[in-house]
Amino acid sequence: MKELLTLCTIVLLSFCVQAQKKESQDESKKVNYIYEATYLDDFKMGNPDLVLKVQEMHKHIISKNYKMAGNYLANDVVFALEDGSRLEGKEKCMKFMIEAYSSISIEDYSVAVNLAVTGNNGDEWVLLWDNAKIVSEDGTTARFNWMETFQFENNKIIFMNQFSKPRNLN
Repeated sequence: MKELLTLCTIVLLSFCVQAQKKESQDESKKVNYIYEATYLDDFKMGNPDLVLKVQEMHKHIISKNYKMAGNYLANDVVFALEDGSRLEGKEKCMKFMIEAYSSISIEDYSVAVNLAVTGNNGDEWVLLWDNAKIVSEDGTTARFNWMETFQFENNKIIFMNQFSKPRNLN
């Protein structure tokens, strides 16, 4: 009898914990935001292989293998750059990469955050926060933090949006 009572108690407690967990999950879905997102405010964690693609592309850029870096870009890719300019098409984006990165060295590259997310609309993104030391041909150095988003379609980058700011040298 005592064993039956113990078993019933365990089952009842388990049911209560599951019900409370489901209720907590349901409550988190009912958030009334103050501001409504104009593009996307509902997403789930996405494909981690896309994060790897972005990291591989960066590895090729750092090693100045621009041809390999270009393999990750769709033909109709768009770059929205940190200076507010916009480049459309793989040819223009590749020309930019070669011109911008050939005369500098990227050192101490590190990633602070990289996330793959998929929107409820099916859009796939990689969000990347990274930083590095930039060394120019004359030896001048500067450190930067970047925040970049990469949108993927058919496993190729179709859009890249970039922000940057100088980073403290400490």
